Amino acid sequence: MRGQNWWCRIGLVMCIVASVGIVSGCEFNMDNLKNNSQVKATQNDSEKEIWRVYRFYLAATNEFNFNNVKYAKQYRETMERAEQNLPLSEFKIKDYERLELDLIAAREAGKSYSDLEAATDALLPILHEVVGVVKELDVYYKEKRYETDNYAFSQEKLGQLSSLIEAFRDQYDVVDSIVNTYHKQEGKRLAELMRTNGQVNGASMVEMMIVYSDIVDHILENGKDSDLQWVKSQKDIADTLGAQINAPEAQNRLDQKKNLDKAIDAFISHPSHKMENTIVEEYNELVARPVNFKLLDNVQKPYVPEKL
Repeated sequence: MRGQNWWCRIGLVMCIVASVGIVSGCEFNMDNLKNNSQVKATQNDSEKEIWRVYRFYLAATNEFNFNNVKYAKQYRETMERAEQNLPLSEFKIKDYERLELDLIAAREAGKSYSDLEAATDALLPILHEVVGVVKELDVYYKEKRYETDNYAFSQEKLGQLSSLIEAFRDQYDVVDSIVNTYHKQEGKRLAELMRTNGQVNGASMVEMMIVYSDIVDHILENGKDSDLQWVKSQKDIADTLGAQINAPEAQNRLDQKKNLDKAIDAFISHPSHKMENTIVEEYNELVARPVNFKLLDNVQKPYVPEKL
């Protein structure tokens, strides 16, 4: 991805029972993982253990991505003021420190996918340097030291930070991409299980969300250079899947689907960065709409993901 507008892969797999969607409101967040995931799976259940630990990485990246979108304007204004040698009450650009702590917690939680662990190990030293420089600048502005050095320290550290953030973006995108890959794999596995079990509404909902996830990912990756015909064809697939969902319990999410569709149509007509942001906002709102998968289909033993 382009590293400017990371987004939330949420509402698809791990929050699917409660389906709250945004990480801060879902029972699937870092704090709840730490509280509810202390007992590891047995050695005979290695796949379950790998997935248990993977959830820490998903929570960490979701939280960072969500806040990056939510507070993008605030972060951008902070950087602009700093670059223009204007006073600031504090220096806060993305919650790098929270991400560092969350990824350390993920590494300490146990064994997960080896490629994800390796990518995280490569990211953490860079991230630690970013956190250090951001803290230095935060103290600098809070102590108003710019009044005595005419922003000399700020300009030196901003140059250092710029290089570090560029390196961070490249490596974070690797971690984020791996998390995304495993997340979508689990979504597809879940959809297959539901469809085999006769849960047509549930399977169609999961498959629809996977399609929308791919659309958002493609648009954020390519921006104005997006393959608009491909985007339209994928949206048509999402529409077909949505039309297969006839459970009243899904109406809340299907209503929000219309808003996301409008944003995608507007982007297809006139691609712009502003519409990219709108699509992200509408997508995050879509996955935030609650859906109880136990009620979507009238089957004797509905399949739902395990709670944490």
